[in-house]
Amino acid sequence: MNRHIIILLAVILMTATASVFAGSASLEALDGDQLMSIVFGIRVPRILFAFVLGAALAMSGAVFQIVLRNPMADSFTLGMANGAVLGSALVVVLALPLYLQPVMSIICGIAGLLVVLAAARRIDAGYRPETLIITGVLLGAMLSGILYILVLIQPDKTESIARYMFGSMAGATYGDALVTAVLTAVSGTIVHKYGRQLDLLNLGDVRAFSLGVNTARLRVLLLAAASIPPLVAISFSGIIALVGIIVPQMILYFKPLLFRPLLLLSCLYGGLYVLFIDTIGRTLLAPVQIPTGVMVMVSAVPLFIFLMQKRVLAHRQ
Repeated sequence: MNRHIIILLAVILMTATASVFAGSASLEALDGDQLMSIVFGIRVPRILFAFVLGAALAMSGAVFQIVLRNPMADSFTLGMANGAVLGSALVVVLALPLYLQPVMSIICGIAGLLVVLAAARRIDAGYRPETLIITGVLLGAMLSGILYILVLIQPDKTESIARYMFGSMAGATYGDALVTAVLTAVSGTIVHKYGRQLDLLNLGDVRAFSLGVNTARLRVLLLAAASIPPLVAISFSGIIALVGIIVPQMILYFKPLLFRPLLLLSCLYGGLYVLFIDTIGRTLLAPVQIPTGVMVMVSAVPLFIFLMQKRVLAHRQ
């Protein structure tokens, strides 16, 4: 594991370094002031934010999948991402102070999760994975419809709202990266503390309860802890979907792990994945920049279908 982590950190560092030099503007042709502005004013904060956003999404996905006993649970499939984006869009449309964006994203994202859980429970008290996914996707579609209505009502705000709908790292700041990194670190520390209880919860509620785990309290605590970092990150970037599913499930596909090593690897691979995809998106058709959310969907959907297929085959066996 230690060798694996060292190699992974080296790959992350090399990818970040390559990302600094990749872009539509050739650094060799710039003077000193322009070089400093592009590298340290645009590319470095974008690289940092892409990494911590990926880490936040993958970490929350790893927690959701155990807590909700659903391998396809993450902020997107549970309707939280669409709720968070709607909260940010409302701040833009209503011309509220920008510092309210993370707050509105948290409120609307948590509200979306509660609606999905409540609706799924009324349909199926067992919270079957299929019920949660369908309910979450339907809620997300409804919230996307509300976003389109906001665009029609406020056409002059179309560009700002579209940024949240497609998910973009453009305009990322050191402040965005710092806030997301601090919240992810705090959340990661909390869920890491309950790593053993999560391993027991993975065995089923009855067995976990018999071994001393207060399952109801644990679920509420960890859902809250794992929800806030991705919701705040999404308030800055817009929807970045499926990272929370793809990264933890691909890790587990190759090697079953206990929660604590899974948490660490999910954060590192999640950060690397979003960083790599964002770099490709801004260089593939340069100077045109493909939104990160679009690039993630294009790359993640085939993996998502692959994981769904493997899951169906496993159930049949």
